[in-house]
Amino acid sequence: MYFSKHNQKIVYINHYSGLLEVEGSGPLCREDAEVWPKPTENLAREYHTLSIREGITEVGEGFLDAFPYLDVLILSCSVRSVALTPEALRNLKKRRVLIRGEYDTFAERFAEENKLDFLHSDIPLAAYDIEAAHEHDIVTLRFHEDGPPDIHFNCFTPGSSAGNYGGGEYSKKLTKNFYIGCSAESFAESFSDRAREQILANAMLKRFLENSNRRHSTKKAGKRQTKTGTEKGE
Repeated sequence: MYFSKHNQKIVYINHYSGLLEVEGSGPLCREDAEVWPKPTENLAREYHTLSIREGITEVGEGFLDAFPYLDVLILSCSVRSVALTPEALRNLKKRRVLIRGEYDTFAERFAEENKLDFLHSDIPLAAYDIEAAHEHDIVTLRFHEDGPPDIHFNCFTPGSSAGNYGGGEYSKKLTKNFYIGCSAESFAESFSDRAREQILANAMLKRFLENSNRRHSTKKAGKRQTKTGTEKGE
């Protein structure tokens, strides 16, 4: 974990997966990219996925210049603007940085305006304990550029000695358009009671299902209109 030298309320949470999360409130500025304690390695080179978490409202000009090796930029719903220097914009396009976020938010508009690919953010669904097995499970709805979505289960169990952990990961593939006609209630039916209550209360999942179905209906209606217009022209 690291803290901005400029604003100690801005916190960086680093993960072994190459993900660096930025938490806090209000705007980010260029100076927030200077952190303490001093990293053992260069943050920009070590982490290629940058996630701007809920609570951050703006990304100020110069901030992204501190991360020239990004492959993925994740923008939460609270982010309303991202200011780019010409160099930062060139770098995003040169590296073909993938923009992730929710549908119908600034993240998607930002990707479209800058001609960058967009992919919906993964959705944390539930986290629960199985006491009899001393197991902790984390369930996530994941989206992929090169394949169908899936449900990912990350299971943690005690190992054979102190400080050692067992468990494992597995995933269940979904159809590409699994969301069509799907509500949070019907989606939750295939999960255990431990997860179901959390899934039913998951606001991000509900937004995804509502927005996806609305977009699908709009697209379908557009195709019908096009087809009708073509038949009339004939």
